[in-house]
Amino acid sequence: MIRTPMLVKFASLAVLLAVVGLAPAQKEEQAALVGKAAPDFKADFALNGKVQNLADLKGKVVLLDFWAVWCGPCINTFPHLRDWTSNFKDQGLVIVGVTGYYERFGFDKEKGKLTKATEKLTKDQEQVMLKDFAAHHKLSHLLLALDKEEQKKLYEAYHVTGIPTAVVIDKKGIVRLVKVGSGEDNAKAIEETIKKLIAE
Repeated sequence: MIRTPMLVKFASLAVLLAVVGLAPAQKEEQAALVGKAAPDFKADFALNGKVQNLADLKGKVVLLDFWAVWCGPCINTFPHLRDWTSNFKDQGLVIVGVTGYYERFGFDKEKGKLTKATEKLTKDQEQVMLKDFAAHHKLSHLLLALDKEEQKKLYEAYHVTGIPTAVVIDKKGIVRLVKVGSGEDNAKAIEETIKKLIAE
């Protein structure tokens, strides 16, 4: 498993896992989550809303999206995330983007691109960067940032070794689908599950 503090160092590996898929054992671990209560977590920063945990969202269909600003396949999912927010938010869907503090990236608002920070970013600086990044990409769903220890625990609880990882959770807080990667087949499966769970 890729440890949270090492995620930036192994960014290319994480992206590769998201593109080519997971090993059978990892798929089995994630499949084992389906039908079980979704592990909860505690964030310390929110964009497009207030800091919430899964317990606060009972009664809603939740799409938990594990992502990072440096992850190309994650950015490829943004059009779907924007569409689902637009199409299903009023029907009871809450999309929660979960990321961490990587301390190494700035964001050039004029060019719309990440930059390498010359010094480690503070939490406050990274939160400003996340705001600029989200505004540039027109992300209006709830985005939460977790400190390193909380992110590590959450990645372990959901067996996240590649991003993007999407977890669809029903109104009772039960995991109903886990998908890794940004492909159209995954997007179709996620959307079908969202529609089904909204109707339940």
